[in-house]
Amino acid sequence: MKDIVITAKRIRRERNFYIVSFVLAFLINIFAVVTYERPWVEIFSQIGYVVVISVAIYILLWIPRLLVLGGVKLFGKKRRR
Repeated sequence: MKDIVITAKRIRRERNFYIVSFVLAFLINIFAVVTYERPWVEIFSQIGYVVVISVAIYILLWIPRLLVLGGVKLFGKKRRR
């Protein structure tokens, strides 16, 4: 049975994708606070929602990534062994 190896480069890439998702969700929260003229304390009190939204954004980012990966695997050049 083969071992699954996750490289440090792959872990850093996924971490960066999640950080981008979290920052985007945080900016959406700030936009909502400003738009609806809510108190600024809601930026930190709603952090749970921000985390849930950032996970949802991260999952949604997987859709185009999987499509690109599938396209590369399907239409990419075949390697000789």
